[in-house]
Amino acid sequence: MKVLFLTLSAMAAFGQIPVFAPPSTYITNGSSVTGPSTYWSVAADFNGDGRPDLAAPDNRVADNIFGFSMVMSAPGGGFGALTSFPIGFYVNSMRAADFNNDGRTDMLFSGGTATAIVLGNGSGTFSAPIHISLPVVPGAGGNCVTADLNRDGSQDILVPGSSGMAVALGNGNGTFRPAVLYPTPLASVYVLTGDFNNDGNLDAIVNVNSVSQANMFLGNGDGTFQPSFPILAVPFGAQAGDFNNDGKLDLMMQTAQPRQDGSNFSIAIALGTGTGQFLQYSNYVFPNQFTALTAADFNQDSRLDVAFYYPATGTLRVLGGRGDGTFGPAIFEAPIANGPFASLVTDIDGNGSPDLVMAAYPQFHVFRNTRGNPPLLAQLTLAPPSVIGGAADSSATVTLGGAAPAGGIAVTLASSDPAASFPTGTIVTIPAGASSATFPIRTAAVAALTSATISATAGGITQTARLDIVAGFVLTGLTLNPSSQYGIFTSTGTATLNGPAASSTIVNLISSNSALASVPAGVTVPAGSTSVNFPVTLNPVAADTFVTITATFEGVSKTAALTILSPRDSVSISKSLYTTKDFQIRVEAAGTNATATVTVHNAATGALIGTLRNAGGGKFDGGFTVNLGPAPRITLKSSLGGTATAAVTVK
Repeated sequence: MKVLFLTLSAMAAFGQIPVFAPPSTYITNGSSVTGPSTYWSVAADFNGDGRPDLAAPDNRVADNIFGFSMVMSAPGGGFGALTSFPIGFYVNSMRAADFNNDGRTDMLFSGGTATAIVLGNGSGTFSAPIHISLPVVPGAGGNCVTADLNRDGSQDILVPGSSGMAVALGNGNGTFRPAVLYPTPLASVYVLTGDFNNDGNLDAIVNVNSVSQANMFLGNGDGTFQPSFPILAVPFGAQAGDFNNDGKLDLMMQTAQPRQDGSNFSIAIALGTGTGQFLQYSNYVFPNQFTALTAADFNQDSRLDVAFYYPATGTLRVLGGRGDGTFGPAIFEAPIANGPFASLVTDIDGNGSPDLVMAAYPQFHVFRNTRGNPPLLAQLTLAPPSVIGGAADSSATVTLGGAAPAGGIAVTLASSDPAASFPTGTIVTIPAGASSATFPIRTAAVAALTSATISATAGGITQTARLDIVAGFVLTGLTLNPSSQYGIFTSTGTATLNGPAASSTIVNLISSNSALASVPAGVTVPAGSTSVNFPVTLNPVAADTFVTITATFEGVSKTAALTILSPRDSVSISKSLYTTKDFQIRVEAAGTNATATVTVHNAATGALIGTLRNAGGGKFDGGFTVNLGPAPRITLKSSLGGTATAAVTVK
C-alpha cells in the first residue's frame, strides 16, 4: 500500500484568485438535540422555479420525525425556512429523480424498515408515500441509488440490504417491476454505480459489511447483472471518479487506520483498471481527523479536486488534483464556524461550476464557485491598503473568477466611511472578455487613524477590503542603540514618526562613513506603525572613530551620533579541534582581559556557535556541536573588541 504524507505546510500555497466566494450561512430551525437533520444529501428543483433546492433525510435517532427536511431556494439567492415532511418510517437515505416522467422531481427513500417513493407535484409538495416491495430489508445505515440501468428512459432503483442488492426496474409511471435480488455473502449497506469496465453499461459495487472486500456486479445494459466477483474494500461513503484522467473510473474513500507515526486519517485512492478491478489504495495521510470529504473539478482545470472540513484548523480545504491520482497543495482554504459533518456538490446559481454546501447543526454554509459562466466576483484588492488622508489616494481592483460575458459585469461599490470615496462613481464595469477592473479611491484628511471598509458587490456576492486612512505624519526622531560599540559588532537604529505610517512609507538612510558604519539605503515603516528598526553594520577601527547616521523623510532629517570603539583587549586561539563524525568542536583561547566574555562564530557565515567558559586567569574554553563544513574556520569575539580568526584542526 502506497502512503503519502500531507503536512499542513504543504497545503499552504493557494492560487491568487480564490476558487470560492465568501460563504453564505443559513440558520435552520433546529439544534443538535431537538431539530431535524440538515445533512443535505439531495439538491434538485422541487418547485419548478429552475433553482436547486436542498433536501435531507431525518436520520437523527433522538428527534426522528420519520421523514425528511427541505429548504427551497429563494429568488436572488439564498434559501427559505426549513420544512419537514413525515412519510411514516425512519429515513436514512434519499435520492431525487423523475420516476413518472412528468418533468417533476420525485423522491426515493430507504430506511431501516422500508423503501418508498413520493411523487412531486412541482410546487414543493409531494404525494403520499408509495411503498416498494423488495427482497431485502434495507440497512439501517445504508443508502439507495437511482439510475437508468436498461436505457429505456425510466429511472430504476438499487437498494442494499440484509441479503444483498435489490434492483427494481421502473415502468416510467411511478411503478416498478418486481425487484430482483442479487445476493452477497454478507448483509450490504452501500451500493455505488458507474461504468467500471468501460463497456458502456452501468455496473454496481456492493459493500458487504466487510473491511476487506466488496462485490462487483457488472451490468448487462438491460437492467440485469452478471454474477458478482470480489474486489477490494469499498466502505460506506466511497465515491467514484476518474482521478488520473485515463478514462477509467477510480475509487475514493476516507480511512482511519492507525499508523506508527501516530497519524491515522487519510484520503485513499484506488485506481481503476477498466476491467471492474482496482489497484490497491494509495493513502494521503493527515495528522488530524477530517470530515465531509467530496470530489469535483472545482477550479475547472479538467482534474478532480477534493474538498473537506479540517477541524484542526476549523477550515474548509480544497486540494488541487494533479490529474494522475495524486493531490497537490491547497487551492482554497476558508474558516467555517460550527464545523460541518456533511458536504454536497451542486450548482447553486446555474453558472456551470460546482458549488459546495457544507452542513452541520444548526446551520449550513454555501460556497459559490467563482468560476463558471458568468463568473462570480472573486476578489477585491487595494494598492496601497494604507494612505495619508487627503495627501494620497488608493487604487482598488475587482477580479472575477473568469472572463466577463458579453455586456460585461457591473460591480456596485460602497465605503463605510466618508473619508474614502469613489471619484469615478459607485459603479465600475468589468468589460466583456476581461476578468478585472481597477478604480480610484479618493481620501480626505483625518485627525486620527481611520479604517474604511470598501465593499464591491455583483451577482449576489460581496467582497470587502480594509483601507487604513492615516493622519499626516513626520519624522520626529532617530536613535542608535548602543551609541558606542566595538567595530566587530553591530548597532541598531530606530527611526520614529509622530503618527501611524501609511503603506510604502520609506525613510532614507545615509552614513557619514559607510566604510566603517554602513546602513540600508532606505527602510520601510510598516503600515500603522510609528517606528522601524534597521541594522548599522560596523567594521573594526584602530582608534575610536565618530560617525553620524542621518534619516530623511519628506524633507525632514534627523541625525544620531555613533562612536566606533577600538579594541580594549586582544584574544588568541590556542587550540581548536573539530571531530567530523559527531560534529564536535573543542576550543581553547587566551585573552588579555580576564573579565571579558568571549564568543565563538563560524568564520564563513558569521553565525554564533557558542560562548566560551571563563576558566580564570585570562583562559577560556568550551565544546560545541555544530556542522562547520569541509574547511572549517572560526572567529573569536571578545566583549571588549578583541577578535581572532583561524582554521580549525580537523580530526
